[in-house]
Amino acid sequence: MPINHMKRCNLPDRVLIVADLHLDLWLASGRDPFAALDPDDLSQLDALIIVGDLSDKPKVRWPHALDHIAKYVDPRKTWIVPGNHDYYHHTLDGDERLASICYEKGVNFAQKRVIVVGETRYLCCTLWTNFALEGAAEFGMNDAAKRMNDYRYIRMAKSGYGRIRPLDTARVHSDHRAWLEAQLAEHYEGCTVVVTHHAPLPACLPDDYPVPSAYASDLSHIIERHSPQEWFYGHAHVPRLFNHGKTIVRSVSLGYPEQVPEDGMVKDRIFSIVILEVLA
Repeated sequence: MPINHMKRCNLPDRVLIVADLHLDLWLASGRDPFAALDPDDLSQLDALIIVGDLSDKPKVRWPHALDHIAKYVDPRKTWIVPGNHDYYHHTLDGDERLASICYEKGVNFAQKRVIVVGETRYLCCTLWTNFALEGAAEFGMNDAAKRMNDYRYIRMAKSGYGRIRPLDTARVHSDHRAWLEAQLAEHYEGCTVVVTHHAPLPACLPDDYPVPSAYASDLSHIIERHSPQEWFYGHAHVPRLFNHGKTIVRSVSLGYPEQVPEDGMVKDRIFSIVILEVLA
């Protein structure tokens, strides 16, 4: 039987959720997205969840990025969910090293992790995709292999540090999807929110989006069966906010600095970076 997660939270969470910070690129351009937010709000957060793409070259750049974020948010309240860019110049099977970097900076690593804040649990993972958005997964894999930098810049340690293939990320997707379904099937009295880097529905992308099967899967059956309160995602750099059944589906993507040309637009672009009150 599906679990009914549609419960009202009596106490709102002060949680900041944002994807696609690409903080290395923003700081290199002389801009700081955190400077656009109210420092009092940041200091009062219960949690900051970064949903992937903190930076490329994580072994070199994550320590600097985490030090920068610590100027605004207590590291103990910061959680990092890796995105595809967080594996660039690293390995797909290198989560242990990413977790170590977080640990060294007093930050929390959130791959396949349940975060509980107040009455709300946040189910966090990268997710990846199954490449079946346009039909046969084989077509999607071939298209992604030709056009996505993931399969140029990410390696696999256990296979001799060769470049990964779409089949490798599809296998990770299966593992993450199974983990999410198992967590959603567990009874929980409070609110349930899903937080993934990759998108859970075709409607998360515009009709003409390139290589869509590398950005989203169709997980409508999971959403309809379990009805989490909200599903936050990033990766596509496209603002989206809509309902699928009883679930609010929301993009929390900032994007590259050139995609947000005016400093005053930063807070508007990440409209759900504001303090979230997760209520049914």
